Amino acid sequence: MLGLAACSSSSDDAPPAASKPPAAAEPIPSPTAKPEHIKLSVTKATVKGVTADIVMANGWSAYRFEADGNKPPKVNCLYDCLVTWPPVITDGSKVELSGVDPALVGSVKRDDGFEQVTLNGWPLYKFKEDTAKTDVKGEGVGGNWSAVKADGKPVIPKKDGGSGPLGG
Repeated sequence: MLGLAACSSSSDDAPPAASKPPAAAEPIPSPTAKPEHIKLSVTKATVKGVTADIVMANGWSAYRFEADGNKPPKVNCLYDCLVTWPPVITDGSKVELSGVDPALVGSVKRDDGFEQVTLNGWPLYKFKEDTAKTDVKGEGVGGNWSAVKADGKPVIPKKDGGSGPLGG
């Protein structure tokens, strides 16, 4: 399943690690993130040599998983993927915005019952290896993770040029 691949935290030159879903009888684990009040803001950053205005979720770089869907929003980062990529989970309060168009912000109900914040339909995540608020270490990991601009598009378009299951 495409959605369970490429969640690894290894370099973007390494092949993606496959995630193994738990047996059908096991419950879906809760995300590694807790529901909280979310603030999306925009800040200038250099991402792999490209200077851009990127979205921050509560002060941390926000990412999208290219194997998720945005029309309609669909979460495919599941199971062990959530350990490396904690989802941006809302506590149900209005998302606070600075530099982000409110018309592009929404949420998607996850299979575990939590509401994950979306930008232009794309579910948002943080990266566990970002240890400083200025880090953008998740860009390009596994070829499927993108730091996002205020319009929800990736800072650096992925190899397929933005079409097909990995683009858009």
